[in-house]
Amino acid sequence: MVTPGEVLRSFRRRLPSIVFTTVLVTIAIIALLIVWPNQYRSEGLMYVRLGRGALAVDPTTKATQSVSMQESRTAEVVSIGEMIGSREIAERAVERIGVENINEPRTWIDRGIKDIESFLQSDHQLVSWLPKSDGKTVGELSPEQYEQQLEREQAIKKVSKAIDVQIAKNGYTVAVAGKGDDPLLVQSIVQAVMDEYGRYHVEAHSVDGSESFFEKRAKQSRDTALETRRALQETRNEMGWLSAASAEETLRERIIDLEMKLNTADSELAEAISQAEELRRQLDGTKEWVPVEVTLGIANAAGDQMRSQLYDVQIQDGEELARVSPNHPRYKLLQEKMQQSAQLADSEREDREERREAINPVYQELETQFQTVRAKAVGLKSRRDAVSERLAATQLDLQRLNGDATRLAELTWEAELAEETYREHARSLEEARVNSALDDLQMSDVSVIQDATLNLKKSGPMRGLLAVVGLLLGLSLGLLQAILRDSPVSSTGGSRGEISRKKAAKSRRNTKSADVATNSDSDLDDVMHEQEDIRSNETVTAGVPTGDTVAMNETSATFNAPMPR
Repeated sequence: MVTPGEVLRSFRRRLPSIVFTTVLVTIAIIALLIVWPNQYRSEGLMYVRLGRGALAVDPTTKATQSVSMQESRTAEVVSIGEMIGSREIAERAVERIGVENINEPRTWIDRGIKDIESFLQSDHQLVSWLPKSDGKTVGELSPEQYEQQLEREQAIKKVSKAIDVQIAKNGYTVAVAGKGDDPLLVQSIVQAVMDEYGRYHVEAHSVDGSESFFEKRAKQSRDTALETRRALQETRNEMGWLSAASAEETLRERIIDLEMKLNTADSELAEAISQAEELRRQLDGTKEWVPVEVTLGIANAAGDQMRSQLYDVQIQDGEELARVSPNHPRYKLLQEKMQQSAQLADSEREDREERREAINPVYQELETQFQTVRAKAVGLKSRRDAVSERLAATQLDLQRLNGDATRLAELTWEAELAEETYREHARSLEEARVNSALDDLQMSDVSVIQDATLNLKKSGPMRGLLAVVGLLLGLSLGLLQAILRDSPVSSTGGSRGEISRKKAAKSRRNTKSADVATNSDSDLDDVMHEQEDIRSNETVTAGVPTGDTVAMNETSATFNAPMPR
């Protein structure tokens, strides 16, 4: 079992080697820090403002109510940081600065590596035995192009390694920092990265070919809209409708008006017919002529003459009646003839009176009113018939409109849809033109608010801290070499003192059990062999064991056991 005391004694014993190792390592590290190239830092700052890249929608997309177009600006800033650190930006920065300018050796390390490579490729006699390469190539690349591509990749790697992008938490700023051994080169790299990203951001938010696409689509949709509108107008002209809605409203109002007029005409006609019937009844009860002057006692010469002739006829009829039998049919006819003649003669016996009559004014008034009402009734009847015909015609128009409304609605929908499509394409075309103009002007919502700084004060390496670390490293190496050189643990798993004590005890037991005289030579040989085994198994000295039976020889670093008597 190794104790801390044994380790400390080993450190005290190896103190010179520990100090030497510590000083040597520290001096080497300090020397390396002295000749190590200085590091310089350049910083720039970009601000992501709320611009058209965050608010505008791509002209080729259309937002709907079911899709939310809102997104977190923090995610946008993180995406910008990722794009700044991408290879594309590094390649653009290399194209702007130049491969030769980036790969130019600026420190003694770079110059030494380049000189070694040049020396190995030279024809010097010391390296003439080395195989020389005629130039590598891949595919159709020539050796010169292959070397240029390697140099370009090396420059891109340097730019990517030098750039460090930091994003503020819950902020809208992106810090771009660069670190290298040349302050001017670091400044140019940081500035080139920020400037190139501004252009790249514009390209990333632009849609190539959108302007030409919408120009073509707008022209096609315009032609379609004109054709559908022309077809709708021609159909309206053929059908005689301006529009189904206006025609329906007009016909509805016309039908209502005609029905009201028809009802009015019917009621007025009924009234006129009633008035005419009443006037007819009054006319029938009113005399048309009324006497104005009556003269009585006027002799009736015609009556007297008629009675004279009647008497003669009666005489003749009497004579004939006497000659005819009562049963004869003529007898009855003669009797009836004589009776009628007598009645006629009796009617003419009265005195005649002379009258002068005139038209009754009441009758005349009633007749005038009757004729007026009758004419009115005729006019009302004609008007009612006309209104009825117009109403029937209007109802037929309504039925025809109902049949044509479907076709008109279909054409109207096609025309409105074509016009709306044309308006959308025209709007998208205008947006694409505006975006294209803004892209040509390199207007982006990411702006550089702090240009790359030129910091001539070195930022590294931290030589003081690294020197302290080198000192600690040297001390650790010194202690480690002391432990390795003077390890208290043997290869058999025990300390040297413990092994010596075990061997000595075994030797004593052997001397007591054997005959001293006869076995003295063999015991001595056994002890010598055990001591040789102990020396072969020990690597370093671990300490000095105590006891009367075992002792250490400091000069030879061996243990001596007591000889048997």
